[in-house]
Amino acid sequence: MEELQQLTEDLSERAAKPGSRPGSLKRKAAQYLGKGAGEKLSKTDLKRLRAKANKMKKSTKKAERDRGNQLIKQVNWANNFGVAKK
Repeated sequence: MEELQQLTEDLSERAAKPGSRPGSLKRKAAQYLGKGAGEKLSKTDLKRLRAKANKMKKSTKKAERDRGNQLIKQVNWANNFGVAKK
């Protein structure tokens, strides 16, 4: 019982790292651009991600087209709300 309580305390104390969610834009930038998952995104990174998403949207594979559509939505959101540093 004590072990279980210790584990729950450890998990509650652990803070989420930037880009730690599987579908986060930072993680996708790390995958597609070779950046670190915790690094801040620049305007140029967003432009490169947009280009990658546009290319993915033209794919013949439905799964890749769907990923491209989702990526373009995330990039548009980041641009509209000023997520990227200048």
